[in-house]
Formats: sequence, structure tokens, C-alpha cells
Amino acid sequence: PPTLQPTHPPICNPSFTSELSLFVRRAHMAQAEAADMTIMASTFQGGPTPVNGMVRKILEEDALNPAYRPLPADEDEDWKMFIRCGGAGEVADTPEQQIARYQTETKNSVECHPGRAEHYLKKPDLVITTSMDYLVRTWDVSNEYKMHQEFEGHLNFVNMAIGYKGDRILSCSDDFTCRLWKIGEAGEKGEVLFTYWINMYPMKCICALPGERAGVGGLDKIVRIFSLLTGCTLFRMVDHAKYGPERNFFQKEGCGAVWCMLHLRNNIIATGSDDCTVRLWDIDQGTQLDMKIGHLGYGEDIGEPGIGWKLSERFASVLRLTHLGEDGMQFASCSYDRSVVVWDATDPSNLQVLRRWQVAENGVLGIKHIGQDLIATAAADNYCKLWNFKTMEMVAEIPCRGIPMDALMIDEDTFVIAGGDATLRVHKIKE
Repeated sequence: PPTLQPTHPPICNPSFTSELSLFVRRAHMAQAEAADMTIMASTFQGGPTPVNGMVRKILEEDALNPAYRPLPADEDEDWKMFIRCGGAGEVADTPEQQIARYQTETKNSVECHPGRAEHYLKKPDLVITTSMDYLVRTWDVSNEYKMHQEFEGHLNFVNMAIGYKGDRILSCSDDFTCRLWKIGEAGEKGEVLFTYWINMYPMKCICALPGERAGVGGLDKIVRIFSLLTGCTLFRMVDHAKYGPERNFFQKEGCGAVWCMLHLRNNIIATGSDDCTVRLWDIDQGTQLDMKIGHLGYGEDIGEPGIGWKLSERFASVLRLTHLGEDGMQFASCSYDRSVVVWDATDPSNLQVLRRWQVAENGVLGIKHIGQDLIATAAADNYCKLWNFKTMEMVAEIPCRGIPMDALMIDEDTFVIAGGDATLRVHKIKE
């Protein structure tokens, strides 16, 4: 395969670039609340029995406080907001009511169908980067990739940031928080709209969800669904921490941190963990739908000191997930064990491995769908490679000065690589 060279001078970022995302600032993206329902019968099983009622309960500490005066239910605006954001109710949704909640006007919107290729295989206005300098930055694609804005506020490494609703950014960090930012004009300081304190553990991944919600995971081994309007946690799913294959072997060894998360479609998300599993979840029920192992570890390639030890031979932390343009029916994952796995999530209760192959000589840190049948992999062997994910054939390889961390499509012939040398590098695919 040909070796690709940069076609644009590298763009310097003052620190290690750890994650790339695109941001398309268009009118139809601002209508992200609208969605068409191409609904599979197995996707919607009804909503859960609500934990909270329609009227705020009086807590014991409030009842013992002689100065406490409860608000009438019709005046308790905070509780009304909590109800509207999915935190309360009287009875569980039927499947029909659940389907109706996802029925909206615009067909196949990005909010409910983020896995459709037309949503992310388009030329973005801005590229979003996160890094170890605690900052989120945006870069203007139409202005020679000059920095558009800088978003300062996180107090530790920023692990992931994604565009949201056409004019905002969601980010998560090792400072235990997720933050919602407002995109402004070039040169303006990024404005933080909301800080969500999640837990006393670093947060490693975040995804936007329908209904003003978000999912987040991190080193506390918990998958959380929370409201972007109130910050309230709607579901707290602990299966990664407690349950796993082979009688919970990896959980007993201390694994279960959630490293990646992907909204597949409607009410279904996927997560990957250092417990070696990929799992599917129902965000309306707060339940796990399926769990599978696809990455099988280094095996005997781990070397003499590790042979015979399950944790060293078969440990394969799942690091990143990416869509493949099949409306969330298929996606791919990459892992520490040098491999990529393509998954079939057509039936969310029966996740299947379609293909698995080795793509690098060291751990694969990033993976992105960059056009038609192509994915880009970024690995610790200092190579970014392009693959046909249907034939598993390598199309091109790009040697990198530092360890590449991620790649992102700009248009059908252009993509960028972000890496540990603190740069963005622009490449032409056809060349």
C-alpha cells in the first residue's frame, strides 16, 4: 500500500492531542431533536417503572427541620423540570408510548440516528480536539485550520468532546466532570454553560442522547445516563463493575472501567471496557441487553513472562468505538490487543462478531469511519492505517512522528490525524 504524506503544514496544539471530533454548524443540525423512526420491534420494550413520583417526597431531614416549608406541587418548578427530563413519573411507558416519544417530524435526524453516514461523513465547519493541557479547542476547516476557539475550565486531562445540537460541545475529563460549552465567534473564549459533577473518578467517554440526555462512563466502572437540563442522574448501571464472563474473572481482578461509549440508534448505546467486553444497553430501561467478548488478547505474543496467565494473555481493554454508516446496526471497536472487531447489533439482545483482524504491532488507540468502506486506525506502533473494513485489506499506511491517537474525515478525499506530537496533520486519501 502507498505511504501517504501530509498535504498541509502541521497545525500545532500546545499539548498531547487525545481525541478528535467533528462539528457541523448547519441549520439542519440544529434541528437535532427531530427524528424519523425506522423502528425495529426488538428495540423498544417499554419504559421502566419510575423511581420517583410526580410530587416531591419530603425527606426525613426536611421533616425534622422546623423551618422547612414544602412548596405546593404546582409551584415546585425544579421538580417539574426533573419530571420532564425523565426522572419521575407515575407508571412505566408501554412500548407504544415509548415509540411515540421518539416520533418526531424530521426524518432520520442525527439525534436518534447518529449512525447514519450522512450525519458524520460530511465536511465539517470545525474540528474539535481535546488534550492533556486541560483544554478543548476548535479549528476552522474553511480558514486553513486556524484555531477558532479555546475552551478553558476543566481542571485535568480532557478525554473526549463532541459537537451537540449545532452550537454546543459536550466534554468529559479526568477532573470528574462533564461540561456543556457554547460555540461562539472566532477568537472568543469558550463559554461553559453547565458543569456536571459525576463522581470522584476520572470520566473517559461521553455521548449525546435523545431527549436532552447524555451518557458517560469512566474509572468508577459505572454507565450513567443523566439529564443535560438538570444534571440529575436518571440511570446508574453497574454491570461492568459487578458482572462479566468466566464467573466475573476480570471484575475480580479489578477491571470494569468504561473507556468508550457510542449511541447506536434510538434508545440503544454500546460501551467498551477494560473487562474485555462490549455491551449494549437500553437507555430508557437502564438495563444491559447483551455482553460479548470480541477482542481476545495478545495470546502467546505477549511473551514468555506472560504466557500461562489469563490476565496477560487474554486481557484486551476495548478503547474506542466507531459507527460504520449502517444506522447503528453495525459498529467497530479497537483494542489494546492490536485488533479491530466489526460488530452486528441488528438484534440488540444478540450482539454478534462479524470480522476480527490484527491491524497493528501495538495497541490500537483510535478508530474512525472515514468514508464508504474505509476506517482509519491509530496505533502505538506510530502508524495510522486505512483499511477496507469489509475485506480487511489495508489500503494505505501513514508513519507518524509521535503516537497517533485519532483520525477524522474532512471530506471524501481529506482526513486529519491527531497525535502525541501535539499536532493535527492533514492528508489526502487518494494520494
